[in-house]
Amino acid sequence: MLRRSAALTLLALSAFAALASMGASATRPAAPDVVSVEAYPFSAVVKWRVPDAARVVLEVGVDDRYGIWSPTTVTRDALTARTTLAGLEPATSYRYRVVARWRNGMTAEARGSFRTDPWPGSTAASAVPAAADATSATGGGSPFVLPPALPPGVTPTPPTAPPATSPLPPGTPTVESSSPLRVNGNAIFPRMVWRQCPTYYPTSIGAGINLFLGVACGSTDEQFDRLAGRAMSTVDASTPGVSGPGQVGWHLADEADISVGSASKLPQPKGAGRVTFLTLTDHFSQRAAPPPNGRGIYQGFFDSADVIGFDTYPVEGRCSLAQIDNVYWMQRELVSLTRGKPTFQWIEAGPMEHCRENQDPTPAVVRAEAWLAIAGGARGIGYFPDWWVEDIRNEVRLSNREMLALAPALLAPVAKANWSAESPVRIGARRYNGATYVIAVNTSTSEANAAFTVPGLGGRALRVFRDGRTVKPLGDLVTDKLPGLGVSVYVVPPPGW
Repeated sequence: MLRRSAALTLLALSAFAALASMGASATRPAAPDVVSVEAYPFSAVVKWRVPDAARVVLEVGVDDRYGIWSPTTVTRDALTARTTLAGLEPATSYRYRVVARWRNGMTAEARGSFRTDPWPGSTAASAVPAAADATSATGGGSPFVLPPALPPGVTPTPPTAPPATSPLPPGTPTVESSSPLRVNGNAIFPRMVWRQCPTYYPTSIGAGINLFLGVACGSTDEQFDRLAGRAMSTVDASTPGVSGPGQVGWHLADEADISVGSASKLPQPKGAGRVTFLTLTDHFSQRAAPPPNGRGIYQGFFDSADVIGFDTYPVEGRCSLAQIDNVYWMQRELVSLTRGKPTFQWIEAGPMEHCRENQDPTPAVVRAEAWLAIAGGARGIGYFPDWWVEDIRNEVRLSNREMLALAPALLAPVAKANWSAESPVRIGARRYNGATYVIAVNTSTSEANAAFTVPGLGGRALRVFRDGRTVKPLGDLVTDKLPGLGVSVYVVPPPGW
């Protein structure tokens, strides 16, 4: 009898366990499967499978923050499909996840990683100017002053105009977005140093530099040998016959508006798959004094190169951190004056000993300037000087990693965002595959309120990319606090995610 009872008890327990397992399986959502991943230098193709009808999206990034979404695929039943993740960078490790939302509203995901192929030995660069933005002519991308909240029954007065020193100069062409630099047809966000000694290449590559404009302390042969498969580079425009692996073109004389004086004196190398990079001072801007030869020289310089950048250096050049706001406004001005060509800006990253106070850029200054330039429309960032103390190098690395992760979005056309020019917080917005990205930078050294609207936001939460903090908007209106020189890059998923 004891043995029979034990057997019956065991049978009952087994049956109960089986039923429990079936119940758990019934409530556990199905999961997508990753069938395969094919990686290339600038993209990857993920083959995935879902067992039932679902909405499917892929997220990709350099770590578990991801940051970039693919277009959404809607399935009516079980499906095996492929999604191409574009806008990637060669020789980079990425993480991704396939997210499926089932008809019952539950979600499930499958995660993985891959590494893109090295930089191609044969590269073809191009820089086609972006078309003028019709919406900008009506103020689509321009800031306006947000009206204050009023008690019920009080008639609002017309918005106050922004301060006269904030808008772009009268008559500036209505172009809000630069085009990106393209390599083998793929948009790339260059992160640059100027004429660096090859000894320092490993340190710079480790900090996220992907474009070396020329070489010092060595030959171009050494430049190509040391960089092969790891980064892009240029050679001096006075040596147009020199070529090598990873070369995307030539660089013209530094600060040529001052050092050369006239665009007619510049070399004009030409070659299929090659572009020219030009760096100017900030004297093109209405916010700076004109150069010795007058501002009339600049159109010739703008016409003479394919990718155009400048430097302003508030701390080391202008000797006043209070002028950091110029980083944003001058960048916007350059975007318009160059009529859609790719633009970039050099960020001060070390002492230059031009100022008596001997102020040096801090990590917070480097980060604020870099993201001010991007918010203003820069399609690339350079760091000068090309050697950095440890805390600066760490910030360069962190910011570059964020630029790398978000590059497809940062290179997307400027999106509309409304904000007050009377505030010290500067705003830039982009949209990519339905996701929204907003860059907010406090140009003050004191805490400041950030307030802006993004049409279509519709109450969706914003995630701060660096630290994961979440900000809940009121409809399309976002308010947040930023510390002195604080930067927040807000990421909003596409609708439905």
